[in-house]
Order: sequence, then structure tokens, then C-alpha cells
Amino acid sequence: MLLPLLSCHMVRLTLQYGFCDDSIVGLATVGYSVFLFTEDIQLASYIGKVSESLVEESSNKHALRSRLCKELVGTLKMITEPWHSIVAIFPELYNSAMMTGDVENAMICRWSFCCSSFWCGTLGLVPLSKHYTQCIQEAAKYQQDTVFYLTTTAYNVLLHLSGETKDCDVDVKSYDELDAIG
Repeated sequence: MLLPLLSCHMVRLTLQYGFCDDSIVGLATVGYSVFLFTEDIQLASYIGKVSESLVEESSNKHALRSRLCKELVGTLKMITEPWHSIVAIFPELYNSAMMTGDVENAMICRWSFCCSSFWCGTLGLVPLSKHYTQCIQEAAKYQQDTVFYLTTTAYNVLLHLSGETKDCDVDVKSYDELDAIG
């Protein structure tokens, strides 16, 4: 319940003191809250589109894209637009996040691109396996364990479907090692 209150407060502050980059964050979060708490998909989508337009016009575009990738693309676009049209957005979001040093959101965007491409069939299995390999290697490099294990699981399915057998050249811990760590 805190999310709608904070986002509405951000919009009120914008009306009182003027527009800034955080105003866009507040507006996008209002759209996300509308979807979560009222299930008014159309209104949430309109608010998301306005927020996205404001992000693109901002001089701080890459930082805002990185901050809002989950709300605007990860939720609001996925429920209102065809998945095939959304897949192409993830590499742009990845680049924006990496440019601002937001490795966590960058890796989520890379993983989302791989998964969306797999489920939509936008790439062949062999080219897609290269994207999965790159995602696994980057997740290992940046120690993004959640993305690493999610991607590895899907990568094994992908290899089985394509009939390929290859290794990503990364050190994978066994379940016993993971259990000991936890």
C-alpha cells in the first residue's frame, strides 16, 4: 500500500514545486500502481505512455530508462502490446542501464531479452544460444546470481531443443555447494 501513496505524493510535489526527473518516476509509478491496485489496464497504459514520452525527451534519458525499465516495459507494455514488439526494446534498455552503471537492471534486461526471444520465437535456436551464453558469462562476471541461475536453466532447455552440446566456460556451483552457502 505504500507504493501508491508515495507515487501520488511525488506527483503532488511536482504540482506544487515544478517538474524534474523524479516527477517522471512518480508519474510512471502512479501508472504502475493503477495497474496493481485498480486493475484499470487502459488508464495504466496511458499513464505509462506519457511517462515513456517524458523519459525520451529528458536530458537524463538513460538513467530514467534504467530506473523505470521494470515498471514501464516489464509490466505496463507487456500487458498492452504484442510481445514481439517489446523484445526489441530490451537491448536498448540494457545499454542505457550499463551506461549509467546499473548492472542489476542491465542484467535483468539482458535476461528478459533472452527469455522473450525464446518464447516469441523471434530468433533461431542457435543465434539465441549465443545470447544466452553472453548473458550467463556477464551474470557470472558481475556476480548476478539470480540472473545466472535463471539463464542457465533456460539455456539447458535451449541446448536440448537445438541438439547442441556446448559449455559456457563458467564455474557453476553444485546444489550441495549452494545449500552450504545458504
